[in-house]
Amino acid sequence: MNHLGTIELTTKRLTLRPFEAEDAASIFYNWGNDPKVTAYLTWKPYTSLEQVEAYIQENWLSNYGKKYFYQWAIELNELEQPIGCISAVDINEQTESVELGFCIGREFWQKGYTTEAVAEVMRFFLSQVGAGRVSAACDARNLYSAKAMKAAGMEYEGTLRQAIRTNQGIGDMDVYAKIRTVDLGEEAQEPKEQQAASVTRVLGEDGVMRSHISDETMEYVGILAKLELTPQETEAARRDMEEMLDYIDQLNELDTAGIEPMSHIFPVENVFREDVVINTDGAEDTLRNAPLKKNSGFQVPKTIGE
Repeated sequence: MNHLGTIELTTKRLTLRPFEAEDAASIFYNWGNDPKVTAYLTWKPYTSLEQVEAYIQENWLSNYGKKYFYQWAIELNELEQPIGCISAVDINEQTESVELGFCIGREFWQKGYTTEAVAEVMRFFLSQVGAGRVSAACDARNLYSAKAMKAAGMEYEGTLRQAIRTNQGIGDMDVYAKIRTVDLGEEAQEPKEQQAASVTRVLGEDGVMRSHISDETMEYVGILAKLELTPQETEAARRDMEEMLDYIDQLNELDTAGIEPMSHIFPVENVFREDVVINTDGAEDTLRNAPLKKNSGFQVPKTIGE
């Protein structure tokens, strides 16, 4: 194989590039400290930003000069920060095979980003490095990873019983792979399935997680609302909606256990009299002084016609 190292790759929505020291905060807050992200992975969540800084310096940054080292940051172009990572976790020169490993932040799940990254890295190894086989494996209980591999063009090869240990314990391992053919074609270059981005939570420069609404979602909202907004109006509407979502997230942080739902912030109730039938018609008294009467009602002049 003709190893090239971690060179920059691009897709429609992503830039796959080497990590930098400044990425430590994005790694920690976007996925590294989340136990739900690592639930079916083999490494534990990071407990501090300093731990991330030390790990990437020792294991990633110091190895980028090696041609057989592959560790990409999955950077979302519209955010300009990493939302996950993808790497070659095993390279076998004798069989010309490469095994991939990847993970992505929970806020970016089910939006097609993982599929897009896997498809591009797989294309890179098959067409540029000269690998004959690119594979990936996951805990059989990790349905979303399996779905991403299939959507990227990998084929399910089988399940190895009790062959993997993740943070969920020992479990079955599903294996997926793609084999190099003479003509990779468009199928290997583009993922089969991509979903429009919606609303995600990203790390701001001040270290606070905030809502971010994608361009695709703003366009879709405009279509639903039948609005034609200028770029300036679109940005203003995006900021307003993101602030509203941030406020809702703050409210969701409140502990409302044991509190009954209310329709009003004050305990106000309507006052009704008892439903008792009494003689309060008074029609005869009301009509007693009427100038003209007709069928127990007031008779008035015609207002339309003769």
